[in-house]
Amino acid sequence: MKVTPALALSVLALVAVSCGDTGGSATSQAATVDFWYYQPTPQQADKVKRLAKDFETANPGLKIKLTEIPKDDYNTKIATALNGGNGPDAGYLDQPQMARFAGGRQIAAVPARTIDESAYYEGALETNRVSGTLYGVPLQQTTVVLFYNKDYVQTPPATWDQLVAESERVHRENPKVAGVALPKGDGFGAWIFPAFVASAGGTMVDENARKVTFNSPQGQEALGLWRTLLASSPRKITNTDQAFQKGLAAMTFSGPWDVLGIREQFPQLKFGTALLPKKLEDASTIGGENGVVFSTADNPDGAWKWLKFLSSADHNAEFADITGNFPVNRAAAAKSTLAGDQDMKIVIDQLQSARSRPALPEWIKVNDEFIAKAIEEGVDGGRSPAEALDTAAVRAAKALGW
Repeated sequence: MKVTPALALSVLALVAVSCGDTGGSATSQAATVDFWYYQPTPQQADKVKRLAKDFETANPGLKIKLTEIPKDDYNTKIATALNGGNGPDAGYLDQPQMARFAGGRQIAAVPARTIDESAYYEGALETNRVSGTLYGVPLQQTTVVLFYNKDYVQTPPATWDQLVAESERVHRENPKVAGVALPKGDGFGAWIFPAFVASAGGTMVDENARKVTFNSPQGQEALGLWRTLLASSPRKITNTDQAFQKGLAAMTFSGPWDVLGIREQFPQLKFGTALLPKKLEDASTIGGENGVVFSTADNPDGAWKWLKFLSSADHNAEFADITGNFPVNRAAAAKSTLAGDQDMKIVIDQLQSARSRPALPEWIKVNDEFIAKAIEEGVDGGRSPAEALDTAAVRAAKALGW
């Protein structure tokens, strides 16, 4: 083809325009990371926005788009968005959801050397591991401790034997007061139960052997403890709403949300917190949210940088304080505004021994339906702890495909 002067000028003009457009786009438009998280209060939202601005300042060329989703709607909305191909780059994921999303290949594995795993509480980090692979970064966590009423309990029990003895003493001396407001056969009670199994030296499952183990002798001991405590902790007393807060139970197992709730709603109650009484070793359960990068992310590199920022020693305490939970980064824990509060400090100490739940897609079903039922039957019902747990184990194994 013959190149005329006019054609050459036209080509040069197009090249110039093209190069100019590309260069302008690269320098004037920041790459966006769309991050979905639970809808906060207006005050909390302002603080998260400030964190995002700090990140953007430290990472020129990256911009954080914060999308607030009501917590009750979050799982439904994220699933709908991902199925429709409109999901965000990164977002929250409740700990027991990790296995389901990883199994569905909806979340990406954490790239090698993205984080220093030793920087995190072990329990918090392990909630992100599915079949040996890390699929997320812990962002915030919480756990359960012992609450005790100082009018009835001067020295909190440190062992199971002391817990039983103290419960019996309180109820004997104060027949209208229960020793312990015991967990019930529901999802919350089933969430607490593994802490006692672990304290006795047991486990909930053996994933490698594909075997349910919560009906082991250690699991039976744990449920047996609750059944023993029931004699000095009658349900006719503790079935009252907020029995501990109203002074009707001398002790209970709960989390930091009740520290704040009691102070605000029951300021007259003199209470303290302590580590959960143990059988063989300190143990508790763990809750909270992880940060994940979705497989369909447009900007995965930026998303991992943002999650690393939120979970870092420099920023994790601030982020956890905003959400009302606790840092997952060990170095950040001392910087938390909660660290100076003695009752909250106990929670931070308990996090050292908090254990992750089994990372299995059907674990929520196992927890809410089978373990909860075993508590109902083995503590309050007419079945022994062994019988109740054996039945639950058979059902759980079937649900897990084992």
